[in-house]
Amino acid sequence: MPTDFRSFLRLLEDKNDLVHVTREVSPDFEVAAGMRRTSDLKGPALWFDHVTGSGIPAVGAVYGVRRRAIWGFDTTDAEYPDKFMNGLRNPIAPQVVEDGPCKEVVLLGDDADFGLLPICSHNRLDNGRFITMGLTIAAHPEFGTNVSISRMQIHDGKHAGILSVPPQHLGVYFQEFEARGESLPMAVALGVDPYTTMASGFKGNIYLDEYTIAGGWMGRPLDVVKCETSDVLVPAESEIVIEGELVAGERRLEGPFGEVPGYYSPAGQRPVFRLKAITHRQNPVYLAGLTGRPQTDNHVIRDLTYEPIIRDRIRQLCPGVRDVYAIEGSAGKHIAVSIKPTFASQARDVMMAALTTERIRPKLVVVVEDDIDVRDPAQLQWAMTFRVQADRDVLIIPGMVGQALDPSTPKPGVGTVMAIDATRPYGEPFWEVTDVPGAESFEIPLPARS
Repeated sequence: MPTDFRSFLRLLEDKNDLVHVTREVSPDFEVAAGMRRTSDLKGPALWFDHVTGSGIPAVGAVYGVRRRAIWGFDTTDAEYPDKFMNGLRNPIAPQVVEDGPCKEVVLLGDDADFGLLPICSHNRLDNGRFITMGLTIAAHPEFGTNVSISRMQIHDGKHAGILSVPPQHLGVYFQEFEARGESLPMAVALGVDPYTTMASGFKGNIYLDEYTIAGGWMGRPLDVVKCETSDVLVPAESEIVIEGELVAGERRLEGPFGEVPGYYSPAGQRPVFRLKAITHRQNPVYLAGLTGRPQTDNHVIRDLTYEPIIRDRIRQLCPGVRDVYAIEGSAGKHIAVSIKPTFASQARDVMMAALTTERIRPKLVVVVEDDIDVRDPAQLQWAMTFRVQADRDVLIIPGMVGQALDPSTPKPGVGTVMAIDATRPYGEPFWEVTDVPGAESFEIPLPARS
């Protein structure tokens, strides 16, 4: 089981799914180009040994394909949903330790500068360099600790912009602090164990502590340590920790930035993070990540944190649910569900349950019978084409909760959702599916070697 980021990287090397780029590469688009290429090919994660302008190497596309995220969770695709929900239902509080590897080097005040890190430019029209895989961490006296992934645009050596607005929990925290005229202490952890990284993508209620979820998945408390400049607790085995605060009353232009829908989100006046300290391990590794058009780290993390929650919600209404799968490229917004129906309107119940899953709210849901493999695009298209009549089986609901970054919505955060019942009419005659006797057991000879 990977216990920290370094052991995860060793696991990937053992599986020949992490390769070193030994030549010098530029942080301006070249690191991103490598991540884009390997993600498109479903290739290995990339370790960039030499990034121009920094003495720290970068690792990218670590979560760019599903298989690596599943390995990081120390499980299989089939077992993943149950492990996810078991950890969620059995959270383990973090353990506060006095010191940790993330403090092997401490840089305070003038010694701390964003320029020390190999922070990258990604998509062509991005407004500068962005931290894309940092876990943003803040504490609230009532709600507890929040861990999330929020993009951060580097303004200069000491300041960065951030996109996190209510109802995102970090945005709620800052809104409350700023209303009192207070800045919000915040830290950014880079290169953290896979469990905490996945927990940062979990969409739960505001009282839910991501550290306890990570502990539940690991089966032990996560070691956390207090920051040098605030009481914020960070994973003790992080590669790099950035400390500072979101400054009350200050805004700067942030964006545009190529976001998870695959389009550039517009620029806006957004909160400013002021750097106070950087701490890191000896010989740290910087975690880079790509976002933009699919498939990227951002898409995979969303898919894997959405699927089990939707599956669990559907199970409450339909114990015969067989599989729930986020269609690749949809960032968890297109969900395919297979069920074994037991009554006529069950598929519609499942559609509504999926569409209204708290804080996830898919945009498109397709329900099929359990003879369809929802992970096979051909089978899914077959069911949608030949088991569906649009006037009878397609449900369209306007005015639902949408995604703020969806460019197709007429109003940010509000949109129209659709669900398709691709099951055969329950209890009614339907043409029989074709089959070929003996096909499953027929042995295909291996090609002759030339």
